[in-house]
Amino acid sequence: MSNFAFFILLTTGFSLLAQKGVTTFGLQYNPVIPNRLIGTYVQNFDALPMESHIQQKFGNNFGGIVRHGFTKNISIETGLNFTQRNFNLFYEISDSGVSEQNDVRIVSYSLPVSGLVFIRLTDQLWINTSAGVAMTLFPSDVQVFTESVGTNNFFLMEGIYRSKVQAALLTNVGFELRTKKYGFFYVGGTYHLPFAPICTFAMAYEFTGGDYVAIDNVKGSFLSVDIRYYFNEVREKKVGEGEE
Repeated sequence: MSNFAFFILLTTGFSLLAQKGVTTFGLQYNPVIPNRLIGTYVQNFDALPMESHIQQKFGNNFGGIVRHGFTKNISIETGLNFTQRNFNLFYEISDSGVSEQNDVRIVSYSLPVSGLVFIRLTDQLWINTSAGVAMTLFPSDVQVFTESVGTNNFFLMEGIYRSKVQAALLTNVGFELRTKKYGFFYVGGTYHLPFAPICTFAMAYEFTGGDYVAIDNVKGSFLSVDIRYYFNEVREKKVGEGEE
């Protein structure tokens, strides 16, 4: 993180001397895409004879963005996002015929800061890559009861956040179409990687006379498809500068 901060300070100091600034406000919707290659897809929680696992499913991430350009090719971006991670919950008691499923959602709010580098492909089309960090707030712990059909027993999932405020690494690549009349249109992808597991899950089966409990940490990483719209930019003017 220190190297990243140094990079931002260095490029900021250089660029403010070399270029005039552009500030842009935008909106984004970034669906969370479950997949087996990037991010947490399936995680097992077994305490035999109980077998259980969680499986990531489609989630939502949206919010507002503020971007400031230091040069034609270097910008910094921040904003405020709402994220909802969704998981399916699966339970089974081996050789008993008892199995159930449910779902749980993890809600968070984040403040990301990223440095962006752009390369111009055509008059209006740009490609960019970025890296940064996000400070994330998790407002409340989660708990889900699932009654076992035909019995007085039940399955329980409980999630406790390791910290209410946590940090994550962000990496992104995408394409941006810039128009003078209609604003900027952006499509890309972001990998959200927490620096540490975001919470601890306990998966349990409670029955008359005892229980089975499996406990493990959940990383919470995910891949999203980024769909963004930026309004026409507001260009900073120096004192005494006239209209161009």
